[in-house]
Amino acid sequence: MYSIAHVLAYFLNGKGHWPEYIDWFFASARANSTVDFYIFTDDHSIDKWNEAPNINIVHMSFEECIDRIHKNVGEDVNIKTTRKLCDMKTVYCKIFNEWVKDYDFWAFGDCDLLLGDIRKVFTDELLDKYDRFQILGNFQIIRNTEEINNNYLLKRPENSRRKDFTWDYVKSVSKNQGFDEGDGLPLLAKENGVRIYWTRENFANIYQDYKYKKMLDNTVQENTLFQYWKWENGKIYHVDKLTGRKKERLYIHFSNRKMKNLPYTGQSEVYMTVNSEFKDHIEWKDTFCGMDFFRVYAKKIVIYIKWHLDHAFGRNKD
Repeated sequence: MYSIAHVLAYFLNGKGHWPEYIDWFFASARANSTVDFYIFTDDHSIDKWNEAPNINIVHMSFEECIDRIHKNVGEDVNIKTTRKLCDMKTVYCKIFNEWVKDYDFWAFGDCDLLLGDIRKVFTDELLDKYDRFQILGNFQIIRNTEEINNNYLLKRPENSRRKDFTWDYVKSVSKNQGFDEGDGLPLLAKENGVRIYWTRENFANIYQDYKYKKMLDNTVQENTLFQYWKWENGKIYHVDKLTGRKKERLYIHFSNRKMKNLPYTGQSEVYMTVNSEFKDHIEWKDTFCGMDFFRVYAKKIVIYIKWHLDHAFGRNKD
């Protein structure tokens, strides 16, 4: 089995805070016993999770992290805030090299999520076929070789639609540019022929549109009028309350959404409702999406019709 080190850098820097459900994140990390997690932080409130065999809490200040970036990546990297660490995810393999250097693969991600069964998706057979996996900044896996770890230095081809979106630009500005996802490094690698497992379909990306009160999954088509999510014995499921149909997910991402927490006391399962709650049981009222469901699907229908009108008879307005 290939070895995987998952890296998370999260600094409170005297004013930040962990998501209220952070213990559930660590519980889901511990359940992935064949993946080693390295958490770099300036906070001691999570130290109890050091007792988990596969979780390693490494303490350093944000200033020490910046020093590591300048030493291992370049003195010219413009980083002043913790938010800029999103761009730095692409070079965690260099910043924290002494912890990850001996692993076959390394990963990065966010802590505003719950993990499902990582090995269920990333089998050795799949890991053999590609060098980079996933395209969003909340979770990616990378082959741990010098060539692949240096993908961030690749140049854009002449026909690239994001020709100026390169590391030289990203490192020069202090504001986060989202280089860790989408049109950033994933597209850059793809444009240069790197074998990348390009998908958005194996996880649940939960959002709360400011117009809506409830939570729906904007990555898949399985949203139903009555639905909820469940973490159960290390696995994540989207569940249709009407039919009981369950579909397993790699993880569920809350995108920093406010959640009403249920304290973690060693439970092996928890429910997540459309009303942004962690609960130990589920009721019908917790699963009803109401007008949110119809608004989302009305929007999908409008997009579908517009696309076909724009492409009628082979015509493409683009």
